[in-house]
Amino acid sequence: MYLNEEKETVCVFDYVSDSWEVYSCVPRHITKLNKLAAPFWEELTSGKVTAAKWRLNSSQVRFAMERTSKPTKEQREAASIRMKQLHQKRVLEDTL
Repeated sequence: MYLNEEKETVCVFDYVSDSWEVYSCVPRHITKLNKLAAPFWEELTSGKVTAAKWRLNSSQVRFAMERTSKPTKEQREAASIRMKQLHQKRVLEDTL
């Protein structure tokens, strides 16, 4: 196990192969990365993965802007109605 001060996730981009090599010993990141791909290297401690490395396609890594504003109650309700209507429309199209 790593101390909290030692836990890290490192992403290195290879421009020539258009891919990422990702190393992590952060449990939450390991869980998410395992959903994307199988690791090509793992470090085990007492049978548990404590660190691993993955190779990911460039499309599997994204950078997102942090949300700076929260929607109002009215905006959330309007979005909910739009999504419900869209879902009903898709269900209707699938049954035809």
